[in-house]
Amino acid sequence: MQDTIRLFVLELLEKKSRLPNEFDDTSDFIKAGIVDSIGIIKFILELESRFDIEITGTDIESDEFRSVQGLAGLISRKINSVEDLK
Repeated sequence: MQDTIRLFVLELLEKKSRLPNEFDDTSDFIKAGIVDSIGIIKFILELESRFDIEITGTDIESDEFRSVQGLAGLISRKINSVEDLK
């Protein structure tokens, strides 16, 4: 599942901006300017819709939210948490 999440996040980022050659799963996509402050809302909405999760303000402020690797882990845990409640 984490690979599916990773690929979706990368696809979203590539729609926003061409990824630099040195970009990898640990790169800070916000600091790199790939997603700006206006685009972040749409980015979050797309993630929430695709994975049926809620991304909170605390999630957004975390360092984990800023990289593909961290975001995939965050989303994966949220999905597992929702499934555990079922």
